Amino acid sequence: MKSCFAFFVLLWVMPALGQQRTAAAPTTPIVAKSTYHPDNSHSETVVDKSTNELTESTFNSAGALVSKKHYLLNERGLPTQGHIYDGRGNLVARSQVYFDEYGRAKEMRSFNLQGQCYQQVIYEYGSDGKAKQPKVINVDPRAAPSIKPGVIDFTQSTPAPGMAAAQQGGAAQQVQPAPEPPKKKSFFGRLFGGKDKK
Repeated sequence: MKSCFAFFVLLWVMPALGQQRTAAAPTTPIVAKSTYHPDNSHSETVVDKSTNELTESTFNSAGALVSKKHYLLNERGLPTQGHIYDGRGNLVARSQVYFDEYGRAKEMRSFNLQGQCYQQVIYEYGSDGKAKQPKVINVDPRAAPSIKPGVIDFTQSTPAPGMAAAQQGGAAQQVQPAPEPPKKKSFFGRLFGGKDKK
């Protein structure tokens, strides 16, 4: 009877110990989220807590990359500064986030590569500390960068990886492909000792 009681106590204690272990487990270092927009475009956001970085990629309805934003995060997980790239990977803008005395974001400014501010996002908070709807101010729309989407053109042939490097060197030299390794015997040829397959 005592051994049966000890067995049931052990069964009762084990789930409790398992719950304590999962509660103390560290948080997941990488969190990803997809957001779908009404125009059938979508954004993929990846937060890497181990490097304090946030990457947001926006795709159009056809699946082509439109823009990519890369932000550095502070110790609270809020963006502090970032780079904005177009769909082709070209740097087109930079952004900077300013905080109030309570550590809350109060303003985000976006600058083009010439240092001209083209957009401000102002964050306001109520007396209860809850965030209100942010205000977006387009300071100088003419200074806004043109963001070109990434395009995959399946009608054009692209050179092989070795050919592109040779053509960039000035002279259109063709790189000799690596010689093919000798063909191996088929599985059944190795199994039964048959002839080489040529």
